[in-house]
Amino acid sequence: MPARRVLLMSMVLAAVLSAASPWDKPAEQWSKVDALRVLQDSPWSPAKVQVDANYTYRHTDPQTGIVTEAQANPTNTPPVYGIELSRHKARPAIQVLWWSSKTVRSARLRLQQLAAAASSAAPVRVDLLPDHVLAIEGSEAVRIFEDSLEKLPDTVFLETTEGGTVDLQAVRFVNTPDDGPRVEFHFPREFNGHASLDMNAERVVFHCKASAKTPVASRSNTIALRAEFDPRAMRVRGVPDL
Repeated sequence: MPARRVLLMSMVLAAVLSAASPWDKPAEQWSKVDALRVLQDSPWSPAKVQVDANYTYRHTDPQTGIVTEAQANPTNTPPVYGIELSRHKARPAIQVLWWSSKTVRSARLRLQQLAAAASSAAPVRVDLLPDHVLAIEGSEAVRIFEDSLEKLPDTVFLETTEGGTVDLQAVRFVNTPDDGPRVEFHFPREFNGHASLDMNAERVVFHCKASAKTPVASRSNTIALRAEFDPRAMRVRGVPDL
């Protein structure tokens, strides 16, 4: 009986450990799968995008009068603008990361370590950032936001549970060899001496919209989304990480 109990307890313990979240252990112990989960399926990278809007850029065929995305002689025909809306639960092509969290940046650094040495156990150290920073990665996001028709402080903000807002402080365009291009949206951590966000709030919603001044045919030229975060879940061993 004692041997059976030990075996049963070992099996239960193994199941608990395997089900644990990667961020429950030190970052230097993360595998590639662990790091990718942080970046793609964690409280810091949610898929709760409610509306995904894309402006379209088409032309009217001069012979048939049909609106088409064909590239033939686009300069000879006037463009036809439109908007496509899709509501879905699938992970959107554009993903928002809570970049100022140490968890997200540790995952990026850990992937770099593992790419250099698959068995690396080097310490993973990242500093606290002075702002709350959310990021959208990719060259298309940089293209659209860098050339935006809208004034971004009017269309990018955080919505709190109480219905209040935290205004955009700055936008930065970053492109590094290790991480690639991204757009960073900076929000203040404090306002009038008080924390701008409640770490125990049920949700914080990131609102974001931009349309490229110079649209590119057959490509998405607008980013418009709402990404919902749960600060209560954005904790590492009980400590908030925003």
